[in-house]
Amino acid sequence: MNDHTPRHQRGRRVAVFSLLLAGALLLLAGLSKAGDLDDVKARGKVVMLTFPAVEDPFVAVDLEAMRASGLKLADMRDPENFHGIDVELMKGFAQSLGVKLEIRPDTGGYGDLLPALTRGDGDLVASRLTITPKRREAADFSTPYFTQWIVAAVRPGSKARSIADLKGRKVAVMQGSSQLEFLPSLNLNPEVRVTGFNLETYNAVLEGEADYALMDSRAAVGESVSSLYSGIQVAVRLQEAGYGVMVRKGSDLKAPLDGYLDGLRKSGELEKILSRHGQGSEDKASVPAKR
Repeated sequence: MNDHTPRHQRGRRVAVFSLLLAGALLLLAGLSKAGDLDDVKARGKVVMLTFPAVEDPFVAVDLEAMRASGLKLADMRDPENFHGIDVELMKGFAQSLGVKLEIRPDTGGYGDLLPALTRGDGDLVASRLTITPKRREAADFSTPYFTQWIVAAVRPGSKARSIADLKGRKVAVMQGSSQLEFLPSLNLNPEVRVTGFNLETYNAVLEGEADYALMDSRAAVGESVSSLYSGIQVAVRLQEAGYGVMVRKGSDLKAPLDGYLDGLRKSGELEKILSRHGQGSEDKASVPAKR
């Protein structure tokens, strides 16, 4: 059928349709770019992803609470059933946004945290997480709230005193950890024993299954790696690194998170939180081996 509508009217209809279409596309684009901060405030909670431990000053689970609830670790959500520096920090951050905190433990290890964040399983990752170049390619981090060294840890009596002494030796390092990312840059041609968690890394060295482990510590050379892993000691300090809270690339949670941490730092409250868990400036030898 021929359209006998005058040409000038058809032109106006096309113009109106184009404007409506453009408006709809802009609206959809705005919705698709809704920020993480708006999402958090709309649902009334910020979801923290983490890989907790049993005894850890940063994120530890309350075993008695887990037994009493009858829940598996992966199903626990209440922040009151967890404790540590990262838990305190994120409780305070949630409060600063006027929302609640929910914790979602990931039991698969550190390598699973970034994919979980990218999928949208949570809003941020707070899990004594080292800021590394590779991680920063895929996600953003808050300003560091804690610093330590990547160290080579050995059994007492080891003759390792330098990086050269580690060449060709067997190293224990945790899967998905910052140390595993860092290892190739040392050019040590090592035999690698990949472990699933810190205690396994520690035991591999203690029991002679590895010559040294890459771990995180603030202890000086010759001192125990930490109070939790006192059977091995720092042989070499390799590189200083910091812990940060990880958010999605471009997330608008980063700005308020940085502001919150900066406020804690300036007020001295950050040091108090660290000290409550044995990680203050006067407790440098007690830092756990980290990821």
